[in-house]
Amino acid sequence: MTKPKVTLECDRIPSKEKFLFAMADFFGGGSGTMIGLLLLAFLNKSLGIEAGIASTIIMISKIWDAVSDPLMGAISDNTRTQWGRRRPYMFFGGLLVIPSLAFLFAPIASAPYWLKITSATAAYLVFCTVTTIIQVPYSSLSSDISPDHEERTKANSLRLVFSMISSGICYLIPSLIFEMHLDGKISATVFFLIITFAFGIFFSVPLILASIYTKERNYVNLDHKTKFSFKSYKEPFLVKSYMWLLVMYISAYICIDIVSALAVYYSSDVLRDMTIFGRPMSMLYVIAPLMVTAGLMVPFIYLITRKKGKQFAFRAGIPFYIIGALFLAVVPSSFPGWVVPIGAMIMGIGLGGTQMMPWIIFPDTIDVAELKLGYRPTGNFSGMMTFARKLSSGIAIAIVGFVLTLCGEIPGIDGQPKPIQPDSVLLAIRVMMGGTVSLLISIALFASFRYKVNSKKLERIRYFLECQRADKLDQLSEEERQERKALIKELA
Repeated sequence: MTKPKVTLECDRIPSKEKFLFAMADFFGGGSGTMIGLLLLAFLNKSLGIEAGIASTIIMISKIWDAVSDPLMGAISDNTRTQWGRRRPYMFFGGLLVIPSLAFLFAPIASAPYWLKITSATAAYLVFCTVTTIIQVPYSSLSSDISPDHEERTKANSLRLVFSMISSGICYLIPSLIFEMHLDGKISATVFFLIITFAFGIFFSVPLILASIYTKERNYVNLDHKTKFSFKSYKEPFLVKSYMWLLVMYISAYICIDIVSALAVYYSSDVLRDMTIFGRPMSMLYVIAPLMVTAGLMVPFIYLITRKKGKQFAFRAGIPFYIIGALFLAVVPSSFPGWVVPIGAMIMGIGLGGTQMMPWIIFPDTIDVAELKLGYRPTGNFSGMMTFARKLSSGIAIAIVGFVLTLCGEIPGIDGQPKPIQPDSVLLAIRVMMGGTVSLLISIALFASFRYKVNSKKLERIRYFLECQRADKLDQLSEEERQERKALIKELA
């Protein structure tokens, strides 16, 4: 008979620590959002690099990520310091945020074309490396912060709140600043200084504080070390629950990355003739209602998680996501501008759950993996998650860039009038906004039905893990042996 749930005092996470741990995701939520929103448009509309070439620059870094993210997972798993396995990298990475942003958004529009391409490629490789140094250990910490799944859920729920706050800020302010830059209201240098220093400080300070004040409580055998091997790449694919989580995660995040990459083009090109409140349409009227609605949904999503489970919370708003995306895709530019924020708000209802739940679910899949593999592969699995996140962003931006180039998109150059795009480009933007996003989020919905881990099963998994760690599996009753075997077969 299952015992009532009791959280041990040693497993509890103090409120201050939860807060600082959660704040560190200002970088994870905000930097990815800002890069997805700005990078393609910055390279294409400000530096004058063709969209297809800009997409290639972005995808090149993903080849490096395929090695660096799992490698960083193995490095952090094998790190042994008095400050823990994860936190030293968060501290060091936090110091590198500002220099990497400065390199990435350098105002070099007047440089030779070959130099702009070379510099952009090198800068994005550097930025992706810094992101790897930070995000793989931080993602691992989301599992290591406590062995109690309810304490982890509380900490990671708060983390996702801060992530969404950061995403909202990094959608709204950079989009406003970038539009001002494109309109000639601020110079490339001012744009560079704001992005580099204001957002660099916003990202780096919480990371450094979290690296100092958080703890790692998920107890592991510190004498056990693993060597990095390309064979370790296959381990995440051996765990069924983790695989379905990856499908949910990648599909959902490609959707928001496509929307982010298209936001500048959608507002400035597709809705070029639309006005709202007597002013020209801005991507602010797409992004702000989308993110505000998603943020307002967070308390409701948390309640749904408590009552109906994490999978249900993930998929509850997906129909609204699809309806909103299709509405934005087909709305004529002759319609009144106020209908665009309404479509974005409808989409935001579904965005909240799909953004919030994957990293709340992730630590549970590590428990499942340990049950099957016999050790806790947190760094390896979090490395694959961060790689999947960056891969999803790269794929999204590549899709947008290559399609726009194939359809005849005309690049812009800093200081020159914005070109009028052909109808083929406008149609491509609408199709990607509606059709591609709806298809991908439907795949995420299907995967959520295939993910079978729940709170009741997690309680039993923890019991078996404690027996496993204490080398007491031979003391299990025959009924418990069969139960453990059934859990592994169903979930892993």
